[in-house]
Amino acid sequence: MLRWKVIPVLIGLTAGLDVYAQEAPAAPPFALPAAGSHRGVVDDTWIIAPKRLSDATLSAVKNYADEGDIAAGVSLRYRIDHAEWIIADVFIYPAGQGDNTKMLRQATDDFRESVAYAERQEIYRNVWWGDEGAYTASLSGGKKIEGRFLPIVFDAQQDMLTSRTYVFYRKLYFVKIRLTTTVDAVDSLAENADPFISGLLDGVEVISAGSCGRQMDIVAIQPGESLPGDLPDGVSADGYRMALKLTKAGTPAYGAQMAKAMALASKRQIASGCTTLDYHPPLEDGSRTVLHLSFTPGDWGSSAKP
Repeated sequence: MLRWKVIPVLIGLTAGLDVYAQEAPAAPPFALPAAGSHRGVVDDTWIIAPKRLSDATLSAVKNYADEGDIAAGVSLRYRIDHAEWIIADVFIYPAGQGDNTKMLRQATDDFRESVAYAERQEIYRNVWWGDEGAYTASLSGGKKIEGRFLPIVFDAQQDMLTSRTYVFYRKLYFVKIRLTTTVDAVDSLAENADPFISGLLDGVEVISAGSCGRQMDIVAIQPGESLPGDLPDGVSADGYRMALKLTKAGTPAYGAQMAKAMALASKRQIASGCTTLDYHPPLEDGSRTVLHLSFTPGDWGSSAKP
């Protein structure tokens, strides 16, 4: 069994990549097509949001990169069916890489500081914080996402308002969902929060292209050898490890095998939120809005920021 580590590069079925041998013969038994290196961990991110959820309609969109503040990401505002008095704001912005507990703590600290800033600017007055707690969002297929929940009551523009903010960390990004209404309608926040959050997290896609701070591992399977136990279909669950079968002549059954493996690897990488492979985002249409963030190498660095 031969193995190649592939440095994170932009890979396509008709573009190529450089292969570096760990245990390779003097002449590599096969060659993959060559491509240019990624500039950073994330070169581009596309945030794809449905204009219609099961219980809400998209009413406003903002890409803060248009104002030169790419770190702020994007915001979406939805109107919840039969609860027009609730303002549902969604903020999706770059986070970096880290364990879920640490990243959620950073997200809640960021939110607390944003409220403190609003107080210093006298946008908010008389802020009262409720008890912060854990929150679990239930998604389709039985999936669950762990997040945090922060309630506040405050005065703003001569109204006393109540807000419930839910923060999540996924796919190198923070997702902050904030539901706000007047204090006399506080019960309606609890009633509408769960279905809206579940539908939103199920519906919004965050897909990045770059090195993703990862390396691709290609395993060459010699004739007669079995696929590794962790690659039953030739591609790892995260899409960053592939197995290619060599023929007796020392070359892979290249065409169909390569196309199938690359397509499956791409699908699994995209599902995780960041791909080293070619990605072609969908066009915006009547059913979705597509927001694009383009980064320089210094924005993320050569490895994902903690």
